[in-house]
Amino acid sequence: MSKLLFEKYIMPASGKMYRYAFSILKDNESAADVVQECLMKIWDKRNKLSEVNNPESWAMRIIRNQCYDWVKMNRYSVLGDKELEIEDNSNPGEELQTSDEMVWLNIILNNIPDKQREIFHLREIEGLVYQDIAEIVGVTLSDVKVSLFRTRNKIKLEMQKIEQYGIAK
Repeated sequence: MSKLLFEKYIMPASGKMYRYAFSILKDNESAADVVQECLMKIWDKRNKLSEVNNPESWAMRIIRNQCYDWVKMNRYSVLGDKELEIEDNSNPGEELQTSDEMVWLNIILNNIPDKQREIFHLREIEGLVYQDIAEIVGVTLSDVKVSLFRTRNKIKLEMQKIEQYGIAK
């Protein structure tokens, strides 16, 4: 039974787990290593899966904790906005507006506090429900809602500045 629960809930979420780990660590290999370690830990505890209310949320919390442990143990620094690489295409005909907007969105997101960015990623990229996000990040449901509201407003205001003036803070 525990093997079936692992295959039903945990394995389909492994892509989501990787994207979440990558959003924290900003490194492909480190994210893959963390996911592999977590999958092994979850496999070792597979007998407890039947006791867990939401196995996917539980796995995401394990990923989050493991990522921060990885950062501490390896003295690994999460990339900041100064290390963001922006490709310079000198041919404006090849550059699409959507890719330009994505570059600006990444710059804006890198200037948002880590916890807000994490909550935004879990909701907008991974599509998790508010309650699951609250459990994963360890905050209240209202904190999740407030954080998402503030993040969305910040993005909206900064994108409006860029559209109007071509600048962002």
